[in-house]
Amino acid sequence: MLTVSTLARACGLSRSTVRYYESIGVLKPAGRTSGNYRRYGDREMARLRQICVYRKAGVSLSRYS
Repeated sequence: MLTVSTLARACGLSRSTVRYYESIGVLKPAGRTSGNYRRYGDREMARLRQICVYRKAGVSLSRYS
């Protein structure tokens, strides 16, 4: 499982960008650790990479939330 920082770094984004994508509903963490940290897995990594492709293509994320 990945943390928000690890996930963001792997996609070349900031942690706040990942949290923003969560806030608008286009990305959801897989769960929480016992310390209440967000956890992400392969599915969330693939979703975030897909979001990055859409953003680079100029597609608005509002239609996917």
